[in-house]
Amino acid sequence: MNPVNTNPLQTKDQSCVYVNAAGADVLYKAGMTHFNAGEYQESSQLFNDLVQCNPNNIDYRFALADSFEQQGYQSETMAWRNSYLQGAVELRTGEIQESIKLASSDVIANTPTGMFLDFIAVSLNAPKAEAAGLDFNFGVYHPDLGERYYGEVSNANMANIEVDKLPKVDFELIINKADFTKVVLGETTLEALFKSGQAGVKGDASLLEQLAGSLDKFDGMFEILPMPSK
Repeated sequence: MNPVNTNPLQTKDQSCVYVNAAGADVLYKAGMTHFNAGEYQESSQLFNDLVQCNPNNIDYRFALADSFEQQGYQSETMAWRNSYLQGAVELRTGEIQESIKLASSDVIANTPTGMFLDFIAVSLNAPKAEAAGLDFNFGVYHPDLGERYYGEVSNANMANIEVDKLPKVDFELIINKADFTKVVLGETTLEALFKSGQAGVKGDASLLEQLAGSLDKFDGMFEILPMPSK
């Protein structure tokens, strides 16, 4: 509840305040002192401010990468280790590479449909949904598993829940979970399944198209540390 956190400066602006106040050389030497003492978290804090304020300086980038690598090697959790080492890679290469595809067909096949609907909710572009006036409820039914999901799209948001009995909805997507998995994997499309009769829609099918038109596609090619100028 410290009021300074109510309206904080942006990361780069905050870092430059520290660098300009203390001096880049002072912060760099202090960071190296912490690093040589094995105090890698402290050194990362100082080196990060230097990199945020001046992402083109190779010495700052490599020093921060060194401190991240040491913490990555010491991390007991996969998430922490991956974060530290990914940061180090970006600092050393100045590039963002595509991630390794770890989701196998077996993993996707056994992922609950509710989680995929959650992902669609995250992908929903709120301004587009608001502009399109999206306000409806829907259902998803998997005949092969006997599973039903109820969802709502309103106020530029989307939510879903698994249910035993589906209430009245604007449309219901009927598709086997096995075929749903194929759609997620890109092995087929809903349109192809509709044409073959392997899937269907009860109610206003145009709402499904409107929903699809309001979704963003993420490529995952975003930086977690500032890239140097090309």
